[in-house]
Amino acid sequence: MKKIILCFLLFKCVFAFCKNEELYLEGTIAKSKIYLSIYVYGSDAEVPNTNAVYFYQNSLKDINLEGTKRNDIFTLIVKHGDTIHEKFILKKVGTNFEGTWNNAQGKSFPVKLSPIDFTNYKSTLTDVYYIDEKFDLIKLKFLEFKKEKTTFYKNKAIDWYSEKHCNVPFFRLGNNFTPNNKNKVNAVLEKIHIKNVIWQLDCSTDNNYNTGGGISFETDFTFLNNNLLGFKIFSDYYCGGAYPDTGTNGYLIDLNTGKNYEIDHIIAFDKSVTTEKESNFDSWVKYRQKYFAPKLYAIINNEQHFVKPKDTDEDSCDMTNLDIWWGDETWIYTEKGIEFTPSFPHAMRACEETFLVPFEKLKKYKNPKFKYNLN
Repeated sequence: MKKIILCFLLFKCVFAFCKNEELYLEGTIAKSKIYLSIYVYGSDAEVPNTNAVYFYQNSLKDINLEGTKRNDIFTLIVKHGDTIHEKFILKKVGTNFEGTWNNAQGKSFPVKLSPIDFTNYKSTLTDVYYIDEKFDLIKLKFLEFKKEKTTFYKNKAIDWYSEKHCNVPFFRLGNNFTPNNKNKVNAVLEKIHIKNVIWQLDCSTDNNYNTGGGISFETDFTFLNNNLLGFKIFSDYYCGGAYPDTGTNGYLIDLNTGKNYEIDHIIAFDKSVTTEKESNFDSWVKYRQKYFAPKLYAIINNEQHFVKPKDTDEDSCDMTNLDIWWGDETWIYTEKGIEFTPSFPHAMRACEETFLVPFEKLKKYKNPKFKYNLN
């Protein structure tokens, strides 16, 4: 899922790159509280030259708009296909905006907006994001979680929670885990839940309203002992673009400390391994290319005996391509070993295949800093 999120955010960053004016506003349509961001990316002579996103405080779901800016007048529409569902006509008066909102059923209401004071929306949970998205800071303030049910995994209680504004169930550790386990791990699980909720609320397209179900999440437990909890999250989503997409992300969390391990915390094929991908990206790439991909491939190929396809077309399922497929894999920590799925582009998703590497074959490559046995 992490790769899906990064692709989704990359789209948003590319979109934002071309803007030359950015406005964040809050106010009302009649008596309904809304938040509106406007991105002006072209001159007054261009049509359209403006994109926008807004959401209601009572729903938090993004609604996409496009339109024009002419002098200090903005015309923004919600258009699905050939149908215009909503229209804002806003005039800038000083730093504020006033105007009207109309819908396809003929309703019309006054709109009053002013710049957002983001000091009112500070949060200690901003580290759940991959980028600093200002609208997400606002949404954090209004999230509401509710316990729905309790299930059991290996006789351990698992409490499942929902969020009021969308369909994103997720779990916390239940009452027969130790108090320390719950204190350390549930804080991490809450951040994962918030991240997925925000992703869902942001999942808007130009063709349909965001119903809070544009992304489905399925969580399965893969490992549990006295020290470690392993699980995976499968996501199926469509947030605009040419095609829907899917992905899986594996997690391994230390029950004693709450640490969320990455694969390089667990396996080290060379002493040059780095777990600081963001701050030491060049070293991470070098390690992946020189050590991680070749060694992982060799271990799996010893059983699979991959053969390079005779068809040299770029869309062929070539498992022998170390530079592309094996350096950016999905991994899942299970009871029998670690599952690895080499990554393929969306158009070649059918090529993806999962390979289980038993712990016995990985023990000699255990990262010395990983304090638990591979079993």
